Amino acid sequence: MKDYLVDDIKNIVRPELGEEVPLLLFRILRIVGMRSILGETSGATLYMMGKKVGNMLRAQTMEEFSGTIRKLKIGIPEAVIVDEDHITVKLFECITCAGFVNTGEMFCDMESGIIAGLLENVHGKKARSTQTKSWSSGYNYCEFEVFLY
Repeated sequence: MKDYLVDDIKNIVRPELGEEVPLLLFRILRIVGMRSILGETSGATLYMMGKKVGNMLRAQTMEEFSGTIRKLKIGIPEAVIVDEDHITVKLFECITCAGFVNTGEMFCDMESGIIAGLLENVHGKKARSTQTKSWSSGYNYCEFEVFLY
């Protein structure tokens, strides 16, 4: 199986429909589709997929980190560097769960992985990200604790 790069897939030719798809379609594929196929393993799979995506998106500064997340409409990030190996990221308008009903469940694993992958590029260290807050658990943003090692 071939590994594709961003350059391989970035040329979009849809003169009438354009580049964007409805967020509802994304959420059906992401929340309903992936979870129904992968079941309990969907979180880990989506995290690893997100991390690979984040690694492909070559951010080199915190400004590029935030700009990439905004440009791709993943959400609106606010990052706080707690110390040299700990970053807290709030993500407003999260692509997966903003507006979601309060289920008490947190499932923004893909976003967590993307954040970790991007921050690995920025800091030149491995990163582990864990979601600690979510729209679907009563907040109006998602929050991720990222540890660099």
